[in-house]
Amino acid sequence: MNDSADIKNAADRLQSALAKLENSLTPLLQDLNRLESVEKESIRFKADRADLAAQLDHAKARSQDFDKREAEFTELTNETITELDRVIRQVNTVLQQQSSGQ
Repeated sequence: MNDSADIKNAADRLQSALAKLENSLTPLLQDLNRLESVEKESIRFKADRADLAAQLDHAKARSQDFDKREAEFTELTNETITELDRVIRQVNTVLQQQSSGQ
């Protein structure tokens, strides 16, 4: 064989090897793209989870604050009822005294 034929043969083999390499890399690149997409989605999920956790913590704090206020209002309501009962008894006593004095 001559050098020109050897070079052409070597170039053909190189082209064939490169085509096979490219064909074998295509599925790997597709897998890499898919994994990168999954990674981005995972990062978004983590950010969403962190945001939801912060919202939940805030909601729990607000709920505890509402529970505390509800307890305060209940206490004030009970005190008001007790005071109104006392005033009603006093008014009734005065009315009874006036009706029995007349």
